Amino acid sequence: MAAEVSQFAKWVMEVDMFPVFFGAHFLLASTIVREDSKDLGPRFRQEHPFAMWFCTIMAGLSGVFVANFLFGDPLVDVMKENALIIYLTLVWYLMNYSPYDAVYKIALSPPVFLSASVLQECLRVRFIFLGLKQAARVYPGAYIIILLGGVIKGNGYGFIRVVERLIRGKWNPGNNDILEVTYFAKSGLYASFLFLLHHFKFLNVPIEFLYLGVVAVFIICRMLTAVAGIKDPFLPIELPICRVLFGSTGKEKVAAKDPVKDKLDKKKN
Repeated sequence: MAAEVSQFAKWVMEVDMFPVFFGAHFLLASTIVREDSKDLGPRFRQEHPFAMWFCTIMAGLSGVFVANFLFGDPLVDVMKENALIIYLTLVWYLMNYSPYDAVYKIALSPPVFLSASVLQECLRVRFIFLGLKQAARVYPGAYIIILLGGVIKGNGYGFIRVVERLIRGKWNPGNNDILEVTYFAKSGLYASFLFLLHHFKFLNVPIEFLYLGVVAVFIICRMLTAVAGIKDPFLPIELPICRVLFGSTGKEKVAAKDPVKDKLDKKKN
């Protein structure tokens, strides 16, 4: 039994994420940008296609952009991946301009949305793991920088959202993952911390089992947020600790709105 689990865990670590996992991620990124643009006018997508395309590129590859900025690599370095950009452009076009909006409506159906969410969580863990390894190569021994490498790769959009929205003409500086830490930022931080402990030999478990465990927790938490409506699965554990360490009042903050989740909730009601 252990051998089968180990083999499956290694497969999860090594499976090629392109095109299936990336496709799910790009689909959700396109949906977020489209939903977040509705308050800019009913024909914003039709009148500003380049802005929609560029913002979708930023949302889909946000972790790469932020990591390149912090680690001194060219911001446009990812644009040399022609197949990736063409694939993202195809997903963006179908999600925004398909006949009768068919692709968009199918993408928001619960079976497709939930399946894409599971695949995206698998990709997020891969991003976190590779981001941490990238930072460790550039700054060996720098714990904080290595930790940031994983956090940023796993939730780049939370840190670049203000800039991405500004391109579309929206200005909301208070909505960022430093001021209002979301579940996605927290999960990236906790996963990066575990991978960091393993990297420096403080956590003596096979990396494939640790990786598989992180993927399983990410998927469970994502289903809790998508199906059960729990904004932050970590909050019940964090609140007592915050009361002791930081004097928190213990009141749950209002989470930032998720336009995709709100759309699904409206369809159910």
